[in-house]
Amino acid sequence: MQQADDFPAYIGIFVVGHLLAPVVIAMISGGVSPWLTLAILLPVAVALLLVTLQPTKGAVIAFLWWHGIGAFKQERRKDAPEP
Repeated sequence: MQQADDFPAYIGIFVVGHLLAPVVIAMISGGVSPWLTLAILLPVAVALLLVTLQPTKGAVIAFLWWHGIGAFKQERRKDAPEP
């Protein structure tokens, strides 16, 4: 089993934060109270993070495999003979 460590979570937080930042700014500047904004956006942020975590982990593992990083170093030999 290949480990992706914390990188998928960092990517998920980065993406979800950038998606929700304009919504937070619009809600607060539109007159919505900060507590209502928090009550609405906190569950939305958690749901988005849970939805994006598994595909992001798959993408990180695919990146590691493609470039032969970590445990995949032995699987992708460059000196393999061509058929």
